[in-house]
Amino acid sequence: MDEMIEFLHKGPLAPLKKWGTKYSIWPTHLVTACCGVELAHAFASGYDGERLGVLNFGMARQTNCIVVEGAITRKMARALKITYEQMPDPKFVIVMGVCGIKGGLFWNGYNMVKPFEVVPVKYYAPGCPPTPESLLRCFRALQNEIDTGEPRNTIVYPTVREAVEEGKKKKRPKKVPPPPKYVASNPSVVVDVPREDGWPGGKEIVAKLSEVLGELGERITITGRNKVAVRVSRDNFVEAARKLLEAGLDHIKSVNVIDVPHEGKFIVEYVASSYLNPEFTPLLVTMISEIDRNDPVFPSLIDVWPAADYLERELHDLFGVWFEGNPWMGRKFLLAPDTPETPLRKDFKLQDDVYIGGE
Repeated sequence: MDEMIEFLHKGPLAPLKKWGTKYSIWPTHLVTACCGVELAHAFASGYDGERLGVLNFGMARQTNCIVVEGAITRKMARALKITYEQMPDPKFVIVMGVCGIKGGLFWNGYNMVKPFEVVPVKYYAPGCPPTPESLLRCFRALQNEIDTGEPRNTIVYPTVREAVEEGKKKKRPKKVPPPPKYVASNPSVVVDVPREDGWPGGKEIVAKLSEVLGELGERITITGRNKVAVRVSRDNFVEAARKLLEAGLDHIKSVNVIDVPHEGKFIVEYVASSYLNPEFTPLLVTMISEIDRNDPVFPSLIDVWPAADYLERELHDLFGVWFEGNPWMGRKFLLAPDTPETPLRKDFKLQDDVYIGGE
């Protein structure tokens, strides 16, 4: 018997403790994904989970149960542990969904942690998504364990075995077929593919950007409606960014790194736009450059667009690109301290699929 249940079954007040705990389970819900919708469904008017003596609550220090809804990452694991430790005894954990059980579609992600590795889990509601009935079944199973002291499965599937008559040939075991795998040559990665149709004012914008950048813009391409890509060399990148800022592109939308291992390079992209200049407000200008994958050093643009700071920190974590001039380089920012280095590089080894044959 686990120590939480044992506590309820000891002492002269044991019947009162069991009765009070059984009908006052107040779970705090740790929502990380879409299972939160199913929890809401279970406690809405249709299923009315409160009729079972279970009431959702928002503060960890006044609850005695956690419902983990979805995937737990390395950074979220700390929040789960802190929440569990803040709860008074006796306390219990229920995990919803296949993401919480085994990672779900993120099963081989570099950042996944199974909840049972962080806190003791009592019951699981499997499925993607799990049904409201399965969650309420977990609460009923927990209440029965509080009452009796014995954990029991709520569903037991019978094992059916075919009797094989003597003299008859046994069937070969059926195996899950592996996915088809094809070997193909790596294509060239082109991020500024021309798409000029459907944007009447595009050529005027290109002409204006050409005038602003002069020889700094090696190639300017219309890649879609209100989208322009500008090729700039690494050495001229900061100067070109300053010229775009002076022209009215006053902020950065995003920063991106594309890993191209078969060409030995990273493609670095900064997407700029404008809040204040009406001419450029709908426009997205992507500045593009390439750097050596084995020496991924690139000039930081935080002195031009301060909003690039956060984004550069993320890409330093995920790809290992060193943004020269950004004071955060050399430290982890987005990822937990024990996360593997540069997990979004394409040479990062992911866990392989495992296929199990069955009869």
